[in-house]
Amino acid sequence: MSNMLPATTKINSKRKANDIPNAKAAKLKYDNKVSISNSLKTGVNTINDAWSSEKSLSTDYNLHFSNGPFKHCIAEDFIEETEFLKELKEELLELDFIMKRNDLYQFHQSCDLSAVNKPCINSFKRFLVDECCEWIENATNIKLRNKVSVTCSSYNYSDHLLCHDDKCEDRRIAFILYLSDNWSPNYGGDLQLFNTDENGQPKEVVKTIWPKFNTLVFFEVMCKSFHQVAEVMVIDKTRLSVNGWFHGPLPECRDLIQNPQTDMKLYPPEKIEEDTLSYVNPMYLDSSVQEQISSSFEQDSEILLPDFFDDNFYKEICDCLCSDDISWEIQGPANRRKYQTPCMKVLPAPLCKVLQIFKSEQFYSLLGDLTKLDLSPVQEHVEGATTSALQPKCSYEIQQWQKTFYTLICDDHMKNEYALDVILYYNCHNKKQLQGGFVSYIARDADEELLTLAPSHNALALAFRDKETLRFVKYVNNIFEGRFHMLQFTYYEPTSSQDEETSSDRSP
Repeated sequence: MSNMLPATTKINSKRKANDIPNAKAAKLKYDNKVSISNSLKTGVNTINDAWSSEKSLSTDYNLHFSNGPFKHCIAEDFIEETEFLKELKEELLELDFIMKRNDLYQFHQSCDLSAVNKPCINSFKRFLVDECCEWIENATNIKLRNKVSVTCSSYNYSDHLLCHDDKCEDRRIAFILYLSDNWSPNYGGDLQLFNTDENGQPKEVVKTIWPKFNTLVFFEVMCKSFHQVAEVMVIDKTRLSVNGWFHGPLPECRDLIQNPQTDMKLYPPEKIEEDTLSYVNPMYLDSSVQEQISSSFEQDSEILLPDFFDDNFYKEICDCLCSDDISWEIQGPANRRKYQTPCMKVLPAPLCKVLQIFKSEQFYSLLGDLTKLDLSPVQEHVEGATTSALQPKCSYEIQQWQKTFYTLICDDHMKNEYALDVILYYNCHNKKQLQGGFVSYIARDADEELLTLAPSHNALALAFRDKETLRFVKYVNNIFEGRFHMLQFTYYEPTSSQDEETSSDRSP
């Protein structure tokens, strides 16, 4: 999307939140005393023993420790003064909350609490540094600094936070103190912990923690501390918490986990005897229409072409994708993507037909006419280079989408500087943008969307992007019922460095 205006708003996310200074600032007004409950104070050595020995712990005063899937502790009735918590909650709800929304999350967040000067909030910040920090040090044997990052988070209906590990700079202990009264398990909003596979990637949710009032959950931030907040499922309730990190020196040895790599096969144009363009709306084969489209595309770097395929052919593909002839498997890992692809090597005939169309020489040429990109097949040998090296190429994926599916921003690792995305949705007639499932393009290191492609019936979306333009598919929330499908092709202009196959991250 080389012609698109660059986004300028920096991401302000849980990935890179600003550190919040020590709460002992001058001229702050303090309220009532706040302290850890007496049972937890006296039980800190019990936590230490369990943390050191990596043995599970559960006490009669509602203290729980587990080593799996990573070290975490649940301390119920954490703060002794429950009346203080009620006053703290009142002050927090008086703050201005900003909607935070990107590929990873959707929820409301306060400003850094270091910037707030209210009595109870000041007392709580001082408590975190003066008492809580020492208590967690004694519980974990992890050296911490007198430095805490803390904000207030408000999750409402359909809000969520997807799989991540919290690793950033010198974060050592992540914590969440829940402040929602009478929160029912069927409201959603649970903290969910992932186990990891042999490559250190998140595999599946194996532990769910209910956000109970006055419960502190804390865990060590590490390579395998993958977790998420499940979508809130209740309309008239708010999941409120204060959360953040205790900071400290990092261990000398930190296991580095490489992002998973998958093979992305590249296909040159295929010579097909059949007229593959006979399935395309004749309007798009008209040279005058093509000129209008290419002019618009050159200006905007994107265009949507409605009624692209013959209606009967399009419906045939829709029916095929919903049939029992295809079995589907989840693609991951969860910190990068969650959707389904066909798990069979041989696809039903209608799907083979549509893939053949998109890979045909005729379709490559049509895309070249519509976009003025160099996608025309090379018909003869060129001296000094093989014909194959000079051919344009494409990759593709057939995807099935339903609620809780998503992709997160990641590099495509393509060798080419530029690429043309060609996207076609199927079975999306009941799909609304509110429910997610739309493709968003974003400039690297920014959160202002350059382009959003909402699911559209029988409309071919073309989007031209460069290496500084990333894309994701927004989380499909639980409002959506059923499933829809997406056919994603990416076309590359010919370069002498292209290989027939390249090892690359799977494009979302």
